[in-house]
Amino acid sequence: MARPNKIGDKTKSYNLTVSVADYNELDKFATRESDRYAVQVSVADLIRNAIKLYLEDLRIANDE
Repeated sequence: MARPNKIGDKTKSYNLTVSVADYNELDKFATRESDRYAVQVSVADLIRNAIKLYLEDLRIANDE
């Protein structure tokens, strides 16, 4: 079965290297979120959400 498309916008792939410790921690959070909300949450989902929050902060800081 193909993966569901979670992003409604046009996308671009980016290869990201993170430490094993950071990845493992993200994986634990993703598993916890999946169990808590009964929806599949991946490490990539967490990273995309973090990027959106960071961009929002940058926009706010830039407007000041």
